[in-house]
Amino acid sequence: MLTAGLISWLNESRRAAQWQAEATLKSLRENEVRFGRITESNEEALWQRETELRLITDTLPVLISFVDAEQRYRFNNRAYEEWFGHSTAEIYGKYLWEVLGESAYQMLRPNVEQVLAGKQLIFEGEIPYKDGGTRYINCIYVPQFNRQGIVEGYAALITDISEQQAALRERKLAEAALRESEARFRNLADTAPVLIWMSGTDKLCNYFNKPWLDFTGRTLEQEMGNGWAEGVHPDDFQRCLDTYTNAFDARQNFTMEYRLRRNDGEYRWLFDTGVPRFAPTGEFLGYIGSCVDTHDRNLAEKALRDSEERYRILTEVSPQAIWMGDVYDGLRLRNGGISYCNQYWLDFTGLTMEQTSGYGWIYAIHPDDRDRVLKSSMQAIANGTNYEIEIRFRQVSDGSYRWHIVRGLPFRDAAGQTIKWVGIASDIHDRKVAEAALQQLNEMLEQRIQERTAQLEAANKELESFSYSVSHDLRAPLRHIAGFIELLQKRNSSTSLDETSQRYLKIIAETAKQAGILIDELLTFSRMGRTEMRYINLNMEELVQEVKRDLVTETQERKINWHIKPLPEIQGDPSMLRLVFRNLMGNAVKYTQTKNLAEITVGGIDNENEVVFFVQDNGVGFNMQYIHKLFGVFQRLHSDPQFESTGVGLANVQRIIHRHNGRVWAEAVVDSGATFYFSLPKLLINESDERTQANSAN
Repeated sequence: MLTAGLISWLNESRRAAQWQAEATLKSLRENEVRFGRITESNEEALWQRETELRLITDTLPVLISFVDAEQRYRFNNRAYEEWFGHSTAEIYGKYLWEVLGESAYQMLRPNVEQVLAGKQLIFEGEIPYKDGGTRYINCIYVPQFNRQGIVEGYAALITDISEQQAALRERKLAEAALRESEARFRNLADTAPVLIWMSGTDKLCNYFNKPWLDFTGRTLEQEMGNGWAEGVHPDDFQRCLDTYTNAFDARQNFTMEYRLRRNDGEYRWLFDTGVPRFAPTGEFLGYIGSCVDTHDRNLAEKALRDSEERYRILTEVSPQAIWMGDVYDGLRLRNGGISYCNQYWLDFTGLTMEQTSGYGWIYAIHPDDRDRVLKSSMQAIANGTNYEIEIRFRQVSDGSYRWHIVRGLPFRDAAGQTIKWVGIASDIHDRKVAEAALQQLNEMLEQRIQERTAQLEAANKELESFSYSVSHDLRAPLRHIAGFIELLQKRNSSTSLDETSQRYLKIIAETAKQAGILIDELLTFSRMGRTEMRYINLNMEELVQEVKRDLVTETQERKINWHIKPLPEIQGDPSMLRLVFRNLMGNAVKYTQTKNLAEITVGGIDNENEVVFFVQDNGVGFNMQYIHKLFGVFQRLHSDPQFESTGVGLANVQRIIHRHNGRVWAEAVVDSGATFYFSLPKLLINESDERTQANSAN
């Protein structure tokens, strides 16, 4: 309004001056025509009027121009000369494009055309000038009308706002920088692994970051102001509010812990840190705070405290001495050595904690053990390894020494550095006494074993002598009996004997033969306990096939289906195991002779630690009620004369299998067959060699 009033006043003054000048010029021309000259007084009046107008406009800090309808400059105040360096006289009457230049004129041309059409304009723009510079200007174009209402030009009031525009740009840049800074802050706050809040000077919260909203599951609108307090645990609310209010009033930092409800309804402990915010001018702006979820850490710390308390209680009531010591620095204890001992130690030794600390515990050790204990413990500590030492500690009750076993181990930090040593001492005195007594008993037993071994060796020699005697002295009479019977039978061919005599000779011959067989089997049985065993890898299928071929003479004219299944290899004595299969397979042939078709199966089962072999038949079987007699010497379960037997074969089987550390057993049903089993442990070659040596020694 002020600018419009100024322009209106200037226009009126200019028009009044112009009309007066035109009237004066007209009068002068008429006088000139009439008199031929212009008076000096009229010219002076016109000059004076224009001078007054210029004095007024030249004092204004704006550029004022009057342009006629032909776009020629008719008036410019001094500001034009100051801005652009052109005098008003120099540009008077010149066209706009001549003064402004083509580029500037083309920018202003639409506005000029509108104002000359009678429209008042206000606009801003950056105008290039002939000198190559630019100015940012605010323009007010006001059309000028004559008394007939025709536009005869326009007045331009131009203000240089370049500085204001620069300030505006700086302000905009500052605002943009502020927005960018705020965006960075929000991005940082929203991606930070903590909950962030801000409050204003009214103590009400006006900002929460995304992790806060995600944690609570509420919207920003719900949390604003005091809304966030709805999630604080009721038991923590007043304490939380008092802490915040007191710090706010004192403009001080604060920390506090409280429970805040999470989106799943669980209250979790948060550690909140608040800091006052101040403007660069020192003006207080409010508070900013960050919260860290310490719930799991608090639970872990509580569990640790509970664990430490339980550990303390256990150590104090433990019936063992428990100690803790500092690490060694070279050969010296860095912080004085033993730093803790439980109540058991104090009660046992009668020492106080002060007396035990450092090296005091050494004086509770038996003098004969001190050097050994210190040497062993120092070496273990220097190497950072566990150690175990047997020590005698003096007990305060009667001054006697009792044996303890002390175990120490290093306690390391996360980096693997030893920071403490922990140990436990257990009373083993009664065990040591028992061990000493046991050692004495073992020595006594060892002596008795040696004595019994000598007795057994003597008995074995006597048994060998007996075996030789049986082999030599008993066989000789039997050979004589057999020889004379054979002579009598030959003589019988030429001398006639009655039927009874011939039957007697036959019985005597068979009895002598049976006695020889019995003597041979008894000798075999006795040798089984003394024969040196040879452990080798055996192909059991080949061994069974050999035994089967040996039985051909006994199976002639009989129908026998042999079922020899795949058998695993084992380690054992070949001659002894051949005798086992010879007895079992021979029995199967013998006790199936009443069957028209004998079915005999030989198989094996490979278990984890042993191999089980079996011989199965469909013969006469036996009554399981007498199974306990089956493997005894001279024990027979069949008295039928057609099943000839000495009762020694299965006893030999059992002795051989037992010498191989195996087992032997049988199953049977009367008239439905029998199955004999024996097992052999799986042995490595070196184990079998050791077994051979052990059996040789036996």
